Amino acid sequence: MKISFHYLFELSDANQDIIPYIFIGAGSVILIVGFFACCCIVKGQPALLYILAVFLSIVFVCELTAGVSGYIYRGKMQEGFKTGLNSSIAQYGDGRIRDRDVDMVQKYLKCCGVQDYTDWYFKWSNHSVPESCCMNKATCHHSPVQDTTEIYTEGCYVKVVDFVNSNLGALLGGACGLAGLQLIGVILACCLAKYADKAKYEPVN
Repeated sequence: MKISFHYLFELSDANQDIIPYIFIGAGSVILIVGFFACCCIVKGQPALLYILAVFLSIVFVCELTAGVSGYIYRGKMQEGFKTGLNSSIAQYGDGRIRDRDVDMVQKYLKCCGVQDYTDWYFKWSNHSVPESCCMNKATCHHSPVQDTTEIYTEGCYVKVVDFVNSNLGALLGGACGLAGLQLIGVILACCLAKYADKAKYEPVN
């Protein structure tokens, strides 16, 4: 079972489009400050290393806060997915990106609808479901449904909750590892800045 978390995130009504740009901006600032910090070390001016340490500290705190908040409010995020999926089903067929996301979730999690496949009956009055609900596209009659043994009948909400919970450990581990790298960066930047300060005032033989 392979599916990217961003498909689930895009379907959630808790999705905030600005978040990726915040991380991109923070990463860009750290990269630029880090580059100039290296240049300043060569010239014996460690000031930017301290600035880099401050930025890395801020990113570390933000990542730690985001990880803890995500764990605490995971129930709210799951409800956000439920609401978002209901909305996506209601608007399915408009050719939007969410159509693709719905199909990907149903295909790879082997589910159909929110609670079950009958959720699609509110969208299409002829008792039809999308092709992504089919177990085998070649033999599936999905428009209208003629045999429920040919389609996935379990709802996607339960599947998503199980999927997220089963991968929660890996997500938290990855977040802690990334935050740990930021913390190491802070320590190294401070140590290097202190070394540069010390070297600057040492007499040259």
